[in-house]
Amino acid sequence: MLDQHPFSKSEKYLLFGSLLVLLFSFFYQLGIYPLYLEEPRRGIISLEMIFQNNYWVPTQTGDLYFRKPPVYNWLLIGSYKLFGEYSEFATRFFSVLSHILLSLITFSFVKRYLGQYKAALIAISLLVSADILVYFSTIGEIDLFYALITTTSLFAVYFFGEQKRYWTLFVVVYVLTAVGFLTKGLTSLPFTAITLLVYFIHKKQFKELLKPPHIAGIFVFSGLVGGYFFIYSQYQDVSGWWSTLLSESADKATKGGFVKFLNHLVAFPLETIKNIMPAGLLLPLLFSKGLVSKLRSNPLVWYSVLVFAFNFLVYWFSIEAKSRYIYPLFPFLIIPLIYLATKSKELLWPKVSRVTIIIFLVLLTLIVPFGYFIDGLGSVDNLYAYMTILLVMAAILWYMYLVKKVRPFLIVICLMVAIKFTFSSIVPQTRQKETGAAEDKTLGLEIAEITKGKPLHRLGDVRMSLTIVFYIERERKEPLYKAPVLESGYYICYTDDLPKNRPYTVLREFAYWEEPIFFISLD
Repeated sequence: MLDQHPFSKSEKYLLFGSLLVLLFSFFYQLGIYPLYLEEPRRGIISLEMIFQNNYWVPTQTGDLYFRKPPVYNWLLIGSYKLFGEYSEFATRFFSVLSHILLSLITFSFVKRYLGQYKAALIAISLLVSADILVYFSTIGEIDLFYALITTTSLFAVYFFGEQKRYWTLFVVVYVLTAVGFLTKGLTSLPFTAITLLVYFIHKKQFKELLKPPHIAGIFVFSGLVGGYFFIYSQYQDVSGWWSTLLSESADKATKGGFVKFLNHLVAFPLETIKNIMPAGLLLPLLFSKGLVSKLRSNPLVWYSVLVFAFNFLVYWFSIEAKSRYIYPLFPFLIIPLIYLATKSKELLWPKVSRVTIIIFLVLLTLIVPFGYFIDGLGSVDNLYAYMTILLVMAAILWYMYLVKKVRPFLIVICLMVAIKFTFSSIVPQTRQKETGAAEDKTLGLEIAEITKGKPLHRLGDVRMSLTIVFYIERERKEPLYKAPVLESGYYICYTDDLPKNRPYTVLREFAYWEEPIFFISLD
């Protein structure tokens, strides 16, 4: 499927063109559909920091928020200021950019130890990893930025460790760990602790962890994290942070019971392989003869194996662990797989890869024409143009494979690019027009327009779609506070919190998790 020969001229042209299409697809129509899932939460917290002119205390609808420290919100605030608006594109921009930057950093780092050819294969494989390609690169969430910070830290352990620059190693690693901690919480500590132990025990230099450079790094981490919480304490009590962060970590590790634990043991590794496709197609190489000696033949490859294996165990045995939690480990799984693929000389692979590629290309060629006739795509603008472009892409791939003899794995990578182009052309438009988030955005804008320049509050402990809340707050440029007292104005509440002794008018009724919610005016 792969070998050690450099890219041919045709392969270079194909990959360069595919990368241009991929970069375009990452950002194409990225901002036309409403925020949904956890996106509006990140946006709400960032907006409220701006509106309250307080960048230290995260709040959600005016209430203190403890589940995630504020670094990612600061990044969103920077994005809003960069683009000059609180838009969907600005909310998602740095998430997508983080993934692209991590692929570039991976290429630069790996090239130093494995050469340009293998580094390019590894970086491109990371860039087109299936789970990120069609899902997480379409939303403005923490995980891709967190992976950028954390993976860079794990690279730094090896990079500076091999040069024996221990002062630089520990300072850089602990600065990045502090940034990770202030982005996502306690999860940064196991990544750093396990990786440092893996590296220095493997190098038989455990004593380096007891020397002044490591102690200095810990002080740097403590100073940065402690400095934030000290500033926070000038505004609010910090005790809520510790109880929330600790309870969240404990729940993810133990919640669910024994049966769910067994299911997770089986499903999590399989899901991981699926999520790193197309590199996951190389998994059978892990069952080849002399595997360990091949992996140990290169120090970076063996380091990658150890880092992945020991960090992966933490999430493999954590019942509530999600695939996105191990995005920082994806490069460390892809590195040994690509390395083995370039070393493999087994005759089975050319036969298997030829059959696989022909099946994939036939499917692409046959499926695309059906897009012209699918009723569900009738609302997609320029559908015929997109389908025509995909047919052209399929023809190019057939030509490159059959005539120019481009290697099968590179064809698979280009197929992933075609999938991303298809996704970015069609799915954003359907999300814009036909989803529940689209309805929530319309309702949020409508409520904001009705209440423009007038008081609007929550009554009681009402919970509603955060998409609605984001667009209300964005348009009104203030948090949707809970009402301290009942006065004239507009309110959003549950049935039980409707005013008992004052007349009101129900302007809208909607629901959240089947619970009726009322938007009312009170004279």
